[in-house]
Amino acid sequence: MALGGTARATISGRFGREDERSDLVARILTFVTERRLASGERLPSERELAERFAVGRNAVREAIAVLETVRMVERRPNSGIYLRSVDRDGSLDALVLRADLGVPLDAAEVGELIELRRILEVQGTELAGQRRQADDLAHIDAMLAAGRTTIAASENFAERDAEFHLAVAEATRNRVLLRVVNSFYMLSRTRRRHYFADGRRAPEAQRQHEAMAASIRAGDGPGAAALMRAHLQSAEAYWHELLQRRPPGGEAAS
Repeated sequence: MALGGTARATISGRFGREDERSDLVARILTFVTERRLASGERLPSERELAERFAVGRNAVREAIAVLETVRMVERRPNSGIYLRSVDRDGSLDALVLRADLGVPLDAAEVGELIELRRILEVQGTELAGQRRQADDLAHIDAMLAAGRTTIAASENFAERDAEFHLAVAEATRNRVLLRVVNSFYMLSRTRRRHYFADGRRAPEAQRQHEAMAASIRAGDGPGAAALMRAHLQSAEAYWHELLQRRPPGGEAAS
């Protein structure tokens, strides 16, 4: 399971009433942000949270379990529920969960995520040029074909964009790198749909994908990496702005 899947599976599979539980998790996270609670500080008790949000204690218990799963909070026996140091202890799943629920990331988190993505994808693309096998090239070609079909049909290019990048990451033969890159695309999927909504950016993205694929196919890792770096830089200013606010229309990023 890719990073980020734990939180989603927990909400949808374990809880059943996904919308209600997701909403409660989002409300708790918003409460933490608005109160400027810091790591190590104690949250209100389950009873107090249930009263504050007008829900049952079981619902609060389940929401807190989600936050425990992604290491955002911890229960201390006979003491209460405390915020963990997310800078040190929090999982990447925690960022994905927050984006899924429409809780904006702060400027530092956005900058660090974009920097991490650039490091991983540029280096990963070079590795893909060195390690790709015939089945990797076939997969990349299939994603390129899907992209051309999507553009011809004037459909949103967001999923085709993610599929191409993940096909390149998969060609590194590094499963952990693939999982981390996948988390970025899970985190940004609704915002990417907005980015590609008017159709103007898709043809240029596809052209850049085709160029990267050609370099990977030729075994030119450094050349493919340079193309990936330029490809990512063209959109980074947009991501800095967009990841710091709620998705368009106030929807959760999912």
